[in-house]
Amino acid sequence: MKLWIKMAVGLVAGILIGSFLRSDSHAIVPLYTAGMVFMRTLSFIFLPLLFFTSIRVFINLRTSRNLLIVFSKSIGYFLVLTIVGAAIGITLGEVLKPGVGITVSAFESPVLIDYPGTARFITDIVPDSVFRLLTSSTSALPMLFAGFLAGMGILAAKEKAEGLFDILVSIDDTLHRLAITVLEFLPIGIFASIGAAIGSSTFGQILPFLKLILVIAAGSIIQVFIVQSLLVYFLTKLNPFKFIHAVLPAAIIAYCAGNRYTAYPTLVECVENNLGADREVFSLTAGLGTALSLSGSAVAAGVTTLFVSQAYGLDLSVYLQIIVVLLITVSTLKLDGLPEGSLVLLSVVLSYVIKLPAEGYTILLGVTAIIFQIENVVNVTGNAAVSYIMAHSEESVSGVTVRDFL
Repeated sequence: MKLWIKMAVGLVAGILIGSFLRSDSHAIVPLYTAGMVFMRTLSFIFLPLLFFTSIRVFINLRTSRNLLIVFSKSIGYFLVLTIVGAAIGITLGEVLKPGVGITVSAFESPVLIDYPGTARFITDIVPDSVFRLLTSSTSALPMLFAGFLAGMGILAAKEKAEGLFDILVSIDDTLHRLAITVLEFLPIGIFASIGAAIGSSTFGQILPFLKLILVIAAGSIIQVFIVQSLLVYFLTKLNPFKFIHAVLPAAIIAYCAGNRYTAYPTLVECVENNLGADREVFSLTAGLGTALSLSGSAVAAGVTTLFVSQAYGLDLSVYLQIIVVLLITVSTLKLDGLPEGSLVLLSVVLSYVIKLPAEGYTILLGVTAIIFQIENVVNVTGNAAVSYIMAHSEESVSGVTVRDFL
């Protein structure tokens, strides 16, 4: 049986089982545990996989010119998708008005989300010790920086480092093989994660925000099926449906986990094995995308900004809406290590543009898990789109061959 059929069975079974469970059911615990074990295994693979693969990328690119071209073009594509995503979110929020009729109650928490200043963000990219690097559970940019230093050191040592390079390549190949092995259990992970999530939720908690969730979902569909897919088609001539099919496992993991970092190992295997891209070219873009591919978070932040404003009875001018789009785009550059995504962006916008209390994001705390799930699907597919585009531009694509297990 092909994997996509197994995934569909796991998804449907999880929805059915979860819908019959109550939030206090004893069955929730084993489902949650099984789902968390699967997701944490992928999270465990993320940083070492990124580190060893990035070393191979930096050595493969060799010259600073090639490195700069890939780096600059990748960031450019991510920013374009983010701008479009924020614009889509703001437009849908303005037209569909999901916040009208919402009653603002007392804040659930006065605690602000920690959004780093520019100087702190830059210095945090350079870890002050190996221990600090290893204990960073999500941040991608410090690991890429460490991979860059290791790659440059190996290039400088030349033939003296050949033995070390062979060991690193062996470790990298082993980690990729491990990632593929873990993905064999993807249907079980989907079943457990979705079953536990649905069983733990109550419709009464979601109902007041149902329109908001549907608007975010609509914006996400536009971003994935129109913006990202057509961008891939026009720049690579790849059939949009083949692209969606190829990255579907990574999108499902992103949805189940609600976390773009957890989806990284699956993303890499999809782009390499399904889309035929050369790992030693696109992995730099994929690593950057884990930190910077936030077009889905931009969609959600745009919609939720209008939602909170409308809940307070405020009507944002076109000028302010443009400012919000630009601020969301710029703010995404400093979200590495912060999986909350749109919630951080919303807090920043509320503080700096609309002049509402930054704690206003707490209005959404009851449904943030659902929002994170939706936005991270778009974040991960956007990362896959730009990764494939960059591999294609470097003429490092052997052909689309979607495999049965992916």
